[in-house]
Amino acid sequence: MANLFEIQDRRVVPSWRSFNQSINLGELNSFQIVGQNFQESYNLSNYISEWKLNKTVTFAAELVGAAIVNNKEDVIEALDAANYILSNEKSATKSQILLASKLLHDDSKKDSFQEYNNVTTENLLELFYPELVRVKIREAKKSLLSYPANPILYVELSRYYSILGQRDKAISNMKYALSLAPNNRFVLRCASRLFVHNQNDKDYDHVEFIHDVLRKSPATKYDPWLTSAEISIATVRGRNSMFIKGGLDLINSKNIAPFNFTELASSIGTVELLNGSNKKSRELFKKSLISPNDNTLAQVEWAATKDKNLDVDASGFNVEMNFEALAFENFQEKDYGKAVDFSARWFIDMPFSKRPILFGANIATILLRDQDKSISLLRAGLISHPNDAQLVNNLAYSLGLDNRATEALDELDNLRINDIDKTTEICLTATRGLAYFRQGKHNIGRALYLEAIEESKRINNRELNWIAILNYAREEIFADSEYIEGIMDAVDDIVPMEHEKDIAALKDDLITTYSKYKQGLRK
Repeated sequence: MANLFEIQDRRVVPSWRSFNQSINLGELNSFQIVGQNFQESYNLSNYISEWKLNKTVTFAAELVGAAIVNNKEDVIEALDAANYILSNEKSATKSQILLASKLLHDDSKKDSFQEYNNVTTENLLELFYPELVRVKIREAKKSLLSYPANPILYVELSRYYSILGQRDKAISNMKYALSLAPNNRFVLRCASRLFVHNQNDKDYDHVEFIHDVLRKSPATKYDPWLTSAEISIATVRGRNSMFIKGGLDLINSKNIAPFNFTELASSIGTVELLNGSNKKSRELFKKSLISPNDNTLAQVEWAATKDKNLDVDASGFNVEMNFEALAFENFQEKDYGKAVDFSARWFIDMPFSKRPILFGANIATILLRDQDKSISLLRAGLISHPNDAQLVNNLAYSLGLDNRATEALDELDNLRINDIDKTTEICLTATRGLAYFRQGKHNIGRALYLEAIEESKRINNRELNWIAILNYAREEIFADSEYIEGIMDAVDDIVPMEHEKDIAALKDDLITTYSKYKQGLRK
């Protein structure tokens, strides 16, 4: 049976996109704080020299990006490089084209992010494959030969390695970037996401590490984007942030554009919400929505599940890359097909993350009953999370439901189990039971399902116990066994709560299957 996606408490941890995308989305823009500028400045002379020696789109884009971040948008060479990119669009990426357009103030290319709207589960594996990422790694390493002290390139390498599931290389490259630019907004925000992403490492407290880096950086006190990151990571650790009062002062200073404090207002609003101060929370979330980004909208969508007086229409905002919020909004509105497609786009945007995969695959498997969509998502997720027990289990479950029992057992047998939680262990047992049932080995399947049911009861996990019973009952009906009536008595005791859509859907399907069976339609 599948590991169901649980909507857990969300934090406004920074998104982690490429340097070019971060610029294009405005998240590296300057903000007006007189006398304070902790954004590391890089001499453009090296970029200009390399651009003159290497008239290629790659070197042009690096010069353009450096010019934008360092507020040197009037440098003639940078303008020439931007024009070169636009005159060679066929060899440039969408992100590079948008970067050049930004420098030249050309709004005609603003729809460059629209390519994401073509992403679906059907073409997901065509758009996301490891060799493409390996090419990016080779390109970044080549650029490092010209710019060996460029922290941005190390962050990009870290992201690529994270996408391929190579955690140690991702962490080492990010730490090197931090050593080169300990106060750089882009570096610190990306590092925050990486180290929170790896918080379950039992051998090292990555969250404590990055929290200490943020607290000690002089930039955190003045940069609302970094203040927000520190507050969010403090709440991840269950700590009180020392920057909340200063963060409120930044929001109310009237010296910072609303877009630059959107995440900060949302972060503090989350703290107030978790502390039970709903009135203060709503006021802060309202401020965060003056000029939101995708991270803020996703946070307010989550907050609305905690505070019913919060009402937000994510589709009503013209925000780029707003896939997570739209995935949840469509799920709440029961438009499950759109929710799955937005999950695929959310994953392509954040291909190192497991959440969009578990979310979308769960909807596809149980609510849409579309195993092809689920299998596509799960196979994509296993690229960045190889040998992940949750993903392997859910893939095997979808394969089993699709009557591909041998493939399901192969996936389970190839899983190298080291240390997994009890819930996933129970799911793996039940999924193996499903595969054996579909192979016609009913006694083995039955024994495994009963083991899963007993174990879920032993750990007092009601939802898991119900899911195991519902899955087991379905297989007994399909097997036309003598145990059907007994297990259906247990099914009668299952009464899902309003928010337990997955369990309700499983029970509804089972009741329909049982009714057809009783009518002699299922043989």
